[in-house]
Amino acid sequence: MYATGTLPERALEELARDPLLAKYCLVGPAPNGTVGLTEPLDLSEDELIERVVRPVVITVRGLLAAGKVPSGELGVHLPSDRVVVRRLEPADPDRVAEVITRLHRRLTAISPHVDEVLAAELRFCSAGLLSVLTGEHPWGRHRHHVPSAQHELVQRVLLLVKDRAAAHRRDPAAPRPLVALDLDFCAFHPRARVRAALEALGVTGPLPVLPGLYEPGWRPFRDLAGLPDDEEHAEFRRAISWDREALLTDELAPGVRQFAGDVEQAGGRVVLLTGRRHRMRAATEEALAEHGLGHLELRTCDEGADVAEQKVAALRAATGWEPVAAFDDKTANRLALRTAFPQALVVPVAAPGFTGVDEPDAIATFETLPQPVPLGRGHLAKPALSHATSVAQLRLGEMRTRPTLWRRGVRLTERQQAEIVDGLCRRAVETGVRLGDRVAAIEMGTTRAIWQVVQAKLFGASRKAYPLEQAEADLSRSTAAGEPAEFVLLGPPTKQDGSRLKALGGLPDLAEVAMLARLLQLDAAVRRVHPPGIRVTALADPSHFRVRDASRYRDYQREFRRMLELTGADRVVSVRNIDEAAAEFGCGDAAERAELLEHHRGRYESALAGLDVRGDPRAALAAADERDPGCSGQPRFAEMFRSIVHAVDVPDAGDDPVEFARRVYTAPFDLADPELGDTRRELLALAWDETVTYLANKHVDAELDYAALWRHDKVRMSLSLRPEPGRFRFVPLGGSAVMPWQGTAALGRGNEVSTDFAISLIDQAHLPVWGPEDRSQPWVVVPPNLVRDGVLDPSVVSGIQLRTK
Repeated sequence: MYATGTLPERALEELARDPLLAKYCLVGPAPNGTVGLTEPLDLSEDELIERVVRPVVITVRGLLAAGKVPSGELGVHLPSDRVVVRRLEPADPDRVAEVITRLHRRLTAISPHVDEVLAAELRFCSAGLLSVLTGEHPWGRHRHHVPSAQHELVQRVLLLVKDRAAAHRRDPAAPRPLVALDLDFCAFHPRARVRAALEALGVTGPLPVLPGLYEPGWRPFRDLAGLPDDEEHAEFRRAISWDREALLTDELAPGVRQFAGDVEQAGGRVVLLTGRRHRMRAATEEALAEHGLGHLELRTCDEGADVAEQKVAALRAATGWEPVAAFDDKTANRLALRTAFPQALVVPVAAPGFTGVDEPDAIATFETLPQPVPLGRGHLAKPALSHATSVAQLRLGEMRTRPTLWRRGVRLTERQQAEIVDGLCRRAVETGVRLGDRVAAIEMGTTRAIWQVVQAKLFGASRKAYPLEQAEADLSRSTAAGEPAEFVLLGPPTKQDGSRLKALGGLPDLAEVAMLARLLQLDAAVRRVHPPGIRVTALADPSHFRVRDASRYRDYQREFRRMLELTGADRVVSVRNIDEAAAEFGCGDAAERAELLEHHRGRYESALAGLDVRGDPRAALAAADERDPGCSGQPRFAEMFRSIVHAVDVPDAGDDPVEFARRVYTAPFDLADPELGDTRRELLALAWDETVTYLANKHVDAELDYAALWRHDKVRMSLSLRPEPGRFRFVPLGGSAVMPWQGTAALGRGNEVSTDFAISLIDQAHLPVWGPEDRSQPWVVVPPNLVRDGVLDPSVVSGIQLRTK
């Protein structure tokens, strides 16, 4: 049993770089309510995992990363869900192996799911933690690391894809980005086939490494394996089987499926270029389908043909596409690809556990670190915002919902909440006044002065997208008439809480307050150069692009208007329904819109007829991309589908809505899952229909000239990081590309208000700060160091501010 005593709550802060330790672990004498790991625990299986097994693994992992191991028996303080560590010792190798082996026996006696927890919690270890975990112990097989050079290279390829896709959207004549992957010893690891070939040559037993396919890898393998010099490579090649049964044993390289999905999400396409012959095509397609890659284009070779030449020819035949990267394990293939496509990044691949490629810039797998970096793995990382613009960019399968931490949130009083709102708006206006005074001190015309204000980093403007000439066209009338400068903003619709991965409830939070404070800041700055200030028309579209029942957005709209009054922004901002405003402006009546909408829905349904996203979603999207009936300037169907699928309501919330949604969206195209397959089919079908509706509405808006709402003597505000020419790029919360209604309010560095997706904030150990009346959704989420012993750090109330750039 454990003796009671006073615990040094801050002991771990000086000990480790792991920010989770202070929340999961106590060091010192055990408080009342602590039980040992060998004592009976009256908890359900899920509670045993989340309140005992996972906290213990996280605690020991964090201590190891700090160079320490626990001494003595561990306990769990059930009232606080923390692991109690009595003493600490240096993490020398023998001690590490001893402690882990003993602890593993304790944990496996508690739950049969220990290996699942270890596999999740020991992924993406830092190089330092990986070295500490070496040795003979049960955790060794779960340790996992992604080299930084590999991470950076794969990320570089994805950035190239994203940039080229953006260039194609701006100019449809520009080619779209293509990424080429080789198969054997690259996207596929033929471990079983290689071992079978070696056994046919009489090479059996444990081997330190396996040979690659080509001659350069044979001698290093032969030397390492201790084979005689007369063992010929040609015999090995002849022994490798290319039959169907053998090809189906190939393993998919780690990260390939994620990488292919990331390329597609970024607007590119993956093509598989292989030296396999046409006679192997059927078996190869079968293997790809089994691994969820059956939708990718496959190019096989003619018998006796030069493989490098055939790969180059295949890429040159891809009309409208340009290779931005190619991955291959054979030197001759890489040389040919570099010569033919000098603009492309050609990457050598050295499959782990095989010889054959010995180049310093080679990658082993296609894995990258998730963003943000997972906590508690020894990386120099603090809880961070993801800076993701889509849930699809998050590695949901690697994230945790941390129910034991989430219960440690705090509640604001009405006075504290009012103080935050008043202080945020006051500081924003003061900053705006200082900006306006700096601009006013320079002699220039009124229109140019307003343009100079909106180009400030405070607002995230882009001179390239919104040049002075455009500002003069938009503002000359109002400035000449001495009236407020007119701005138009599309939104807000409603909080996107359908999956609870973006937001945990349907009401506005501090992010919307901060956006209104930013608009007050803009008005305050403009008033110093143009005393009438600005007037912003917010065109709300809660059921314009997507069909929503009024009950789905009514509370959000009501609360947003209350926020306008609380912040004083109602003197600057007016909210209008976009369709009502369009009707007043003469952009067509409701009957005309309904008829046009039905027409354009019919066009998409006809073009996509026969495609079943509930059967083979990847193939359906690939075909939809080819049949897309859209036109220049409109989003493409497949691209919009991948966005909308993360915004629809999850059909079944389950017992734990956030965890259920995380599991559903971890692999939304995996329909073979016996538990989640039906939910995913329903989700995909709903997203498909909503994508058709959304794009049809975009066409209708163009035909009815909805652009007239902001074209005449008004500044069109764009919340996009890459706005169309002629639009004022307005970033309401600097540091975040997520609009306030698409995420959850969070505090970044220096207590700056930002927005992020709820699931990432939860995974990064942020804690909820509830409003005085509602605990169904947090009003803001803060880093864990800002809540101590159930008390919110005073700086949160007194110092919340907008980011300045």
